[in-house]
Amino acid sequence: MDTLLTAIVPAFSLIAIGYGAARLNILGPAIFEALNKFVYYLAMPALLIGSLAAVPAGEIINWNFIAAFTVGIIVTWLVVGLAGRALFGDGLADGAMRGVIASYGNNGYLGIPLAAAAFGEAAIVPASLSVLVNSVVIMTGAVLILEFSRARATGGVLGSTGKALVSNPLLWAVVIGLVLSATGAVMPLSIERIFALLGQAAAPSALVAIGLFLSGRPVAKLLASASLTSVAKLALFPLIVWLLTLYVFPLEPLWATVAVLMAGMPVGANAFVIAGHYGLRLGDASAAIVVTTAISLVSLSLMLILMSNG
Repeated sequence: MDTLLTAIVPAFSLIAIGYGAARLNILGPAIFEALNKFVYYLAMPALLIGSLAAVPAGEIINWNFIAAFTVGIIVTWLVVGLAGRALFGDGLADGAMRGVIASYGNNGYLGIPLAAAAFGEAAIVPASLSVLVNSVVIMTGAVLILEFSRARATGGVLGSTGKALVSNPLLWAVVIGLVLSATGAVMPLSIERIFALLGQAAAPSALVAIGLFLSGRPVAKLLASASLTSVAKLALFPLIVWLLTLYVFPLEPLWATVAVLMAGMPVGANAFVIAGHYGLRLGDASAAIVVTTAISLVSLSLMLILMSNG
């Protein structure tokens, strides 16, 4: 519980700071756009490169874990996408964005410390692998689908999509990070520190941006609209991963437990950054982060109790 509170209280505080700064006219709408661009084009790519490069891929790769988590993401996307289409008339882009919100968890900032506190240092390895899968599968999948959808709307699908993908900072960050991880290459210390400083700014900047966005908007309505993705993130995704590790991709108990725990993390702030960049489901993303982070105090505590007794 202490680990949960240590991560959740600062997150809510930063959202509140952004909200208050907007309400007091200290920061305005232009700041929200600039802050979101800073995170998308600079801070998040630095965070991805630094995080992926620091993971010794050859030492932690567990294909059943990767398969269970990846298939869990895909199934969650499909279920949420189809539900969004049936209930709200979502198109491809909106459905994909709902999928991002329903699967991108706060695995790095909250998940790794929580897993280590609950199950010891051995849990850091599978928890770190979940961060890698999140970055590669969700980031890459989201960018591919959203860029394709944007290009289809404007015409010239192949050319426009290809150009957008080649110039996308998140895809380049994933590629560079994976190459550094796979080769074991070590960045110069000065470059590593630059990436670390920029990466450390990603989460707080995104959380302040969420507060800015929420200011002046009907919060109750936003919370209602985020119910689908919130339920999917805290219940559906971990349930799917649990079933997969139990019946399809068997794992040793610790790895299976951590896989389910990581799937049940609240929505990560990076989901809001992607939503902001593409102008899709911003309300859902911001509200889902607030809702799932608050509920995770109870849901994650219950998961830890059940899995510790299992």
